[in-house]
Amino acid sequence: MKLEFYTSLNHNPHYNLALEKHLMESCPEATIRFYLWQNEHTVVIGKNQSAQSEVHLAKLKEDKGTLARRTSGGGAVYHDLGNLNFSFIGDDSVFDIPRQMQMIAQALCDLGYNAQVNGRNDIEVDGAKVSGNAFAHQAGMHLHHGTLLVNVDKAKLGLYLNVNPKKLKRKNVASVAARIANLNDIKPITIDTLKTHLFDTMEKVYEVRAQFCNIPFSFNPQLVDSFSNETWLYNLHRNEKLVFSECFDFGCVEWQMDVKNGIIQDNHLYTDVMDTEWSHKIENCVLGIEASEVELAKALRHLNDPQVNELIKALQDQGISL
Repeated sequence: MKLEFYTSLNHNPHYNLALEKHLMESCPEATIRFYLWQNEHTVVIGKNQSAQSEVHLAKLKEDKGTLARRTSGGGAVYHDLGNLNFSFIGDDSVFDIPRQMQMIAQALCDLGYNAQVNGRNDIEVDGAKVSGNAFAHQAGMHLHHGTLLVNVDKAKLGLYLNVNPKKLKRKNVASVAARIANLNDIKPITIDTLKTHLFDTMEKVYEVRAQFCNIPFSFNPQLVDSFSNETWLYNLHRNEKLVFSECFDFGCVEWQMDVKNGIIQDNHLYTDVMDTEWSHKIENCVLGIEASEVELAKALRHLNDPQVNELIKALQDQGISL
């Protein structure tokens, strides 16, 4: 197994996400690429989320912030230079999410923080979230990336993130900011110190001497454009209207449909569910059928998915608004 380290000095989120995709698409077999990067004054939404619903776009634009959409699932997050992002990239032979999560937690423990992995997606210190994680998969290659909150301006979360009240109620918190903590508030640390310790911990955990690699400036500039164009960022579908919205333990959904003569012509299910393909299989399942609770339930049952079954029950209880 080989271990490669990369650090981006660019703070543009579209560049950093494009570079991450390039590192994923070009990663050799049996190699873990560990990539550290930071974004300046940015809201990053999950692959299947609605920018219009999740972000106070006018305020973000007024304050000269940047909107970005990542390739992984999950919810919207705010990034500034008080946040450090990390990415693990590798194929089936080396990619191991529990081991990777534990590596980050161990690095924090070694620095004096009472860190532990909570569930599949979060790392907490003294019960407060300091790291959120998300995942993507493409052609046998895998991506696990996450945040480390060092000294983020938590006041900005309320300014730019439009969190569904139902989601907050399910998590029993008053706001997103109330659930998170900065490492610097618990024990002072710098970003540079954290970077160095993450690299050192990686080598100890994997028992491999790493190669520090230069950023490949030659990667396709069109890849950056693909992350900054409005089609990708806003995913606009002008003929659709919201017909259903609900939050579940596994995530929130917002379903929009284009219905003509009672038949679903097109639809998009926006969600922060971690599985990036979950919404797509639902969308494909209902195309061309009658837009009614009965027909939706009948079609969706064929997916034989416990989470979809919860969606069916909510549809039957609430109905859809055409």
